Order: sequence, then C-alpha cells, then structure tokens
Amino acid sequence: MHIEKNIFDKFISTLLDLEKSKDNLQARQDLVQIGVKPELHTHVLSYGSYILPPALFTMSKKDKMMFCEVIKNMKLPKGHSSNISKGVNIKECKIMGLKSHDFHVLIEDIMPIALRSCAPLNKVLIIIVGISHFLKFICAKVINPIELDKKQREIALTLCNMEKYFLPSFFTIVVHLLIHLLEEVRLDGLVHYRWMYPFER
Repeated sequence: MHIEKNIFDKFISTLLDLEKSKDNLQARQDLVQIGVKPELHTHVLSYGSYILPPALFTMSKKDKMMFCEVIKNMKLPKGHSSNISKGVNIKECKIMGLKSHDFHVLIEDIMPIALRSCAPLNKVLIIIVGISHFLKFICAKVINPIELDKKQREIALTLCNMEKYFLPSFFTIVVHLLIHLLEEVRLDGLVHYRWMYPFER
C-alpha cells in the first residue's frame, strides 16, 4: 500500500524537481566519481557555481504547470478517491496533502494520462506507464496465475530501463521492492485482502 505512495513521491519529486528530488548536485557529482552518464555530469562555471545539464526526465516550467493543471482539473467518479484537486498547487507545481488511496488512484490511473498530455518524455513515459500497468495488475480483483511469470519478466525489464535513464540515487529500497510484489501475490493472495485502503478511507 505504502509502496505506491513512495513510488509516486519519487517520480513526482524527480519530475517536478521538488525538495525531495534525487536529481541534485550531490547525485550529479556521484556520476562523475563513478564515471557513468557523461552527458549528465556537472559543468563548473568560472565563478565556482555549477550547471546541471537537463536529463531525459527533466520537465520545463510550462510542462510542470500543465501536468499539475491536468491533475487539478481531472473529473473522477464519486467515491473513486477523495478530492485530489485540493492537494494540487499549480503555481508552485506541487502535489501535497493526499492520502495513500489518492496516491493509488494517481499512479495507476491519472499520472500516465497527465504526463502524456504535457511532456515529450518518450522513454521515461514508457517506464512510468509500465509501472502503472504493473501496479494495476497486482491490485486487480482477479489475477490469472499464468500471467504472473510474464509480469515478473516485464517488471524486471522495466527496472533495467529505469537504470538507463534515471540517476543511481533514484534507486532506493522502495524501487527495488517492486520486483518482490508478485512473489507476495503468489504466497499471500490478492492485494485487497492485505492492504488497508478500505480502513483508511
């Protein structure tokens, strides 16, 4: 349950460049030390400050505002989630004050649509849509056990693609937990018997 919230927080803070973003000066200097992704290395200016080159997942201010505007103006069926638009600040490009179930709705249903409408994040968008479909699959009311192995391969491939385009600092334990969720489904059964959305709402 909280995995969805944490994954959404990671993507949003990185895409919208919020305080919790893993794309910062320290992360870029780590790339220099490791010797990977030279196109993202910091450039030192003559007076001592740094320039961070835009990454594949970097959004412009206009794209960020459009992304937040799409989420704020989204009309959802009654009872599908709480009023998500209250937690969206378009001017500051922030999403805050939501419950875990709201993050569940955002990452599975709304985020891929909102990203398609505003940004040409082609490869990053494919990754986010893949994770969205994966989370939607494991949260379904009925799961075909035959598809579990196929989904296991798909999520492993998605995580490999994430490593190509995101910084190493993006990969905390929460991101790697995604690969174990299908094993939980195999052992414990359907998610809605274990997660606490009905009680939280």
